[in-house]
Amino acid sequence: MEAKYAISRAVSSGSVFLSQMLLWELGLAMLKRNAQSRPNLSGMSVQDWIRDVSLRFGLRFVPMSDAIAMEAALVPQLCGYGDPGDCFLIATAHIENLGLVTRDSRIIDLGNRRPDYITVIPC
Repeated sequence: MEAKYAISRAVSSGSVFLSQMLLWELGLAMLKRNAQSRPNLSGMSVQDWIRDVSLRFGLRFVPMSDAIAMEAALVPQLCGYGDPGDCFLIATAHIENLGLVTRDSRIIDLGNRRPDYITVIPC
């Protein structure tokens, strides 16, 4: 419930930010062989879905920066694993001081262990 509230509050204030890495993550997820495992984008391409959702909810992308890329390289030391997409999402949240809404248990664990590093909002 905390995640829904945080997202709703952010949408209302026009402060929902997405990592550009989300485009890569969604693109890969749409290539999964098992259709049941793919995200439901209502039959739209990733580009069209992102455009539609961005316009509807006022979402903004955080541009990839040198600082985010360098921080992403350090994330495996904090997490103990190096999923590239997660590393960039975590680094973006850390560098931009943004909360990260996720259901990924490893990211949630990082937020619990290092609340000084990243704010994680489980969903």
